[in-house]
Amino acid sequence: MHESLWSARRFREFLTLLRGGGMFAPPIDDEERDAFLRQARVRIVPDVQRRVLADVGATVDPDGIAVIAFEMLEDCAFDSRRTWLLASSDPWRYLADLVARDVAGAYGESVRRGGDDDELAGILSASTRPELEAGASD
Repeated sequence: MHESLWSARRFREFLTLLRGGGMFAPPIDDEERDAFLRQARVRIVPDVQRRVLADVGATVDPDGIAVIAFEMLEDCAFDSRRTWLLASSDPWRYLADLVARDVAGAYGESVRRGGDDDELAGILSASTRPELEAGASD
């Protein structure tokens, strides 16, 4: 089944559905959410993949990127990012930029937290024990 691309206007309509009537409004239905995820895979995933690969050298999953985009829209329902998404002449490009920066930043944080090099260097510099020398090969 072929699905046409959402216009900026349709994107804005979806964004206003997310905000609804506040925190007590019913959640967006699964069909509408799934339609957005399909659009995100087509409209922003290629750009986000290209940018994250160029910026940090990592590949990213298309489905994960689409979900991140949806969650980002939910999170920004009441802040200035939503304002610009509504006012921008190209909200899809702005959303791709937001997601790419967020994913690249998350990658950087996970790499910094995941490495032991800084901790090991700190232990080495604090140690009073002499450094072991490499053994001789016979």
